Amino acid sequence: MRGPRGQIASAVVMMVVAVVLAFLMVLRLIEPTLGLCFASFILSVGGILLGMIGLSHYVRPRDGGKG
Repeated sequence: MRGPRGQIASAVVMMVVAVVLAFLMVLRLIEPTLGLCFASFILSVGGILLGMIGLSHYVRPRDGGKG
């Protein structure tokens, strides 16, 4: 999937993985290490940023701003 829909879908997957990873660390099913905490944080922030970029490309007017 290319384009804004692919970016939005990737962002959703990144944020879901980050939440699941953090939840498993809280439940102590996965040992919470510094690397996993940073990975969860980076996935969530990256997902939010990628989603915002995808949304801004998705709602951009396609007629060059005329109208």
